[in-house]
Amino acid sequence: MYRLKYLNACRSWTGNSSGDVARWFNRSVATPATLMALLFLFVFLGCDAKSKVQDAQAEKGLRHRVAVANYPLYCMVSTICRDAGGPVEEVIYVGPPKGADPHSWMPPADQIRSLQKVDLIICNGPGAVFATWMDKVTIDESKLCNTTDAIKLTEFVLVKDYQLVHSHGPEGEHSHAWVVPQSWLSPRIARKQAKLCFDRLVTVYGQSSQLDNGFAELQKQFDSLESAHEEIKDRSPNLVIASSTPEIQYLTRSLDWEDRYLQWTEHRDDAKAKEELAAMRARVAKQDSEEGPEVASSEKLFLWSGPSVESLNGFVDSQWPSTVTIDLVDTPNEEGPSPDGYFLRMAKNLKLLGTAVE
Repeated sequence: MYRLKYLNACRSWTGNSSGDVARWFNRSVATPATLMALLFLFVFLGCDAKSKVQDAQAEKGLRHRVAVANYPLYCMVSTICRDAGGPVEEVIYVGPPKGADPHSWMPPADQIRSLQKVDLIICNGPGAVFATWMDKVTIDESKLCNTTDAIKLTEFVLVKDYQLVHSHGPEGEHSHAWVVPQSWLSPRIARKQAKLCFDRLVTVYGQSSQLDNGFAELQKQFDSLESAHEEIKDRSPNLVIASSTPEIQYLTRSLDWEDRYLQWTEHRDDAKAKEELAAMRARVAKQDSEEGPEVASSEKLFLWSGPSVESLNGFVDSQWPSTVTIDLVDTPNEEGPSPDGYFLRMAKNLKLLGTAVE
């Protein structure tokens, strides 16, 4: 039977008659060198076919790749998919690098092409929109995983845009509310987003030890982060603080702190900034005096949302007993998108806050 199959295969390759093939087989089969050559031929043809399939898959983007358009989410997804040998071969960060403006950044053409070939695209999504560029490129919406789907409407942080007063339509002069996108600054909300990422990965690739083990490791990292978070919350309940922008409200609100924020979303000269800081301090002092000394003594902390303004540090230090610069963790560090960056930098944020409120 095996000889017949072999003869038929030889006939199809050589185009010779069965008699010619049989005579060739009888002459050749006794030669060890011929057998080795045939074995090599079978292996070569098999490897070549496999290589062509792999090349075709890579060309079509079928390499089990996931793209993430947000740095904290990239860290979470990378941790879930960290184990080798699982269905996810590569997690790609498609987001702003260090120093780029996250709100205006646009990926280069080669990244967009790569994005269009992946199996899954994970982003913050509607509500707390972070990657605004996604509305400007063609993306298969069936591949999108909007992690804000895990957030309840009441958990979004909305800010009235009192800086931008304009007029259009029948309502006349008015301003709009906007949603703060940095939802990952609340460890509890970030954990919900991570769970949605895991669920979607399992839906796309199926259950696997890679995803299960990675998600278990992720839970341990969130446990550590939330433990530090709860310690600060228990030690300093109902704190009243001031901050330079509303961008850290997911963090301050998760600590049950009242955040009397400025809205420095655009550059201000030093004179204007000092005037606004002094006005805030006067307004706060008046409000505190009306509410009682126990409230007046509570505001001792000013938070810089993102990098502090060096020329204003001295003035801020003279008005508030303590200041802390909060890392928004919205872009990687200079070293690039490290999968551990989100947890390390959030732990540092909490350590600084813990020291400031001691």
